[in-house]
Amino acid sequence: MRGRSAAVILAILTLSGPGAAQLDPPLGAILERAGAYVLAFDARFSNVVSEERYVQNAVSTGVGGGSPSPHAGAFAESGGVAKIRRELVSDFLLVKTPAAEIWIPFRDVFEVDGKPVRNRGDRLTKLFLQPPDTAIQQAQRIVGESARYNIGLSRTINIPVLALAALRPGNQPRFTFKRGGEDKSVGPGVFVIEYREHATPTIITGLLGRDMFAHGRLWVEAASGRVLRTELLVEDVRLRASIATRYRRDETFGLDVPYEMREEYILANGSRVDGVATYGNFRKFDVSVDTRLGKSLASFNDKSTGLTFVEIPAGTFVMGSPANEQGRRDDEVPHEVVISKSFLLGRDEITQEQWSKFAGTSPSHFADCGPRCPVENVSYLEIQDFLARLNAGGAELRYRLPTEAEWEYACRAGTTTAFSTGANLTTEQANYNGNFPYADFPAGTYRERPTTAGTFPLNPWGLADMHGNVWEWTSDWYGPYSAASAIDPQGASSGDKRVIRGGSWYFDANSARCALRYTHSPQDRGFSLGFRVAADRLAR
Repeated sequence: MRGRSAAVILAILTLSGPGAAQLDPPLGAILERAGAYVLAFDARFSNVVSEERYVQNAVSTGVGGGSPSPHAGAFAESGGVAKIRRELVSDFLLVKTPAAEIWIPFRDVFEVDGKPVRNRGDRLTKLFLQPPDTAIQQAQRIVGESARYNIGLSRTINIPVLALAALRPGNQPRFTFKRGGEDKSVGPGVFVIEYREHATPTIITGLLGRDMFAHGRLWVEAASGRVLRTELLVEDVRLRASIATRYRRDETFGLDVPYEMREEYILANGSRVDGVATYGNFRKFDVSVDTRLGKSLASFNDKSTGLTFVEIPAGTFVMGSPANEQGRRDDEVPHEVVISKSFLLGRDEITQEQWSKFAGTSPSHFADCGPRCPVENVSYLEIQDFLARLNAGGAELRYRLPTEAEWEYACRAGTTTAFSTGANLTTEQANYNGNFPYADFPAGTYRERPTTAGTFPLNPWGLADMHGNVWEWTSDWYGPYSAASAIDPQGASSGDKRVIRGGSWYFDANSARCALRYTHSPQDRGFSLGFRVAADRLAR
């Protein structure tokens, strides 16, 4: 096995430095960077809860139908015109559904006009410790309840980050974009990008499920794709709405967070509602994403081989790492990946006993570790022969190595942090070289060898040793990521090195990050280099 230094080189990128901005940056380059930035933002902001303070002023002419809220009776009459002011304080965050396909904006009002309407307590934590489906349904109910406290109309599109949807790589083809000039009042190298939606179904749905085409402007730092301001407008025969959001840096999270949202609604009857929301007290949610939405998946025991698999569902995730993740390398470009079909992945790394049973050899450097220790010192080419032997006797499954995307998707198991365990990985959670902990966390145990499969806690989806123990071969040739969305990516079409993932007992904690990529030539072996098997069900 080659030295550790290659796995711990830092390539620190920043989303905020304008110094590299081109004098006349092309629109395509700006959109590509902005798309990558927004995917990274989604991954980071979903772990953050903020306090939203919202002041709403409404003027009603009393003409026409409209859709007043239950509090419309509080309007003060003044010369035939009703006026009202309302102040709301809420918890606000983004919640990802269990299927990992959509984000739900979650707003929970706990104070109205200076008076508490519920006990704030640890309601969020209790809510998301429920089973995922129940938690999502409950969250949607709370969002509906919170909308009751508005005046004049129910707030449905006033999500500070909604305009960012136009920049997600998967959504960009649904919009037309036009680059405006540089706006130095916002920042050097910041350009105004006009956007207009042209495809259905639209990202915003109006009354009776009607499509509402969005348009507006985005202020984007050309060098990094960082978004500093957004403007979103929609209209139909009954309503015209505009939402403008400003962002600023929060060093605690290394993220540009929304700090002010201004909105305006004009109804067909002439009534008008203006609102200003400010955001502060940003904090990590008390329960990690995997705890509140993840669940251990079903397992499957393959009778023909004796291997135990976990059923990995189809879904969407952000592959790669955000620019502010400590220890990241420049080949970890964040991009949206769709895993379109479910697949099976071995719960454990292939053990010495399993290798010996099907390959008939004992290649491991640590043969004295025991039959339940992972096999190591096996090359990619030797693994192909092992898989062929499995496939020769299997009637229900086709065995293979996981793709790099499948591996990271399963390793993350619905989480968005550096490790599936959160921001840190201890030697009580995985087998890595504890002399080299992650970031500035304290050192831990260095065991100097592999450990028995399944020694450490399983990840949120029920997989063992996705971090550490032995590196795991994937099926992909190594190649650069694109920032564009991808469906079931297979890696480079050719190359001289294959991707390995997960770190090992010999390497540092940084090497075990979900996003870290490392490589070996297909013929290479090493005393910390092993694998786990993926499989697909055969059609009957």
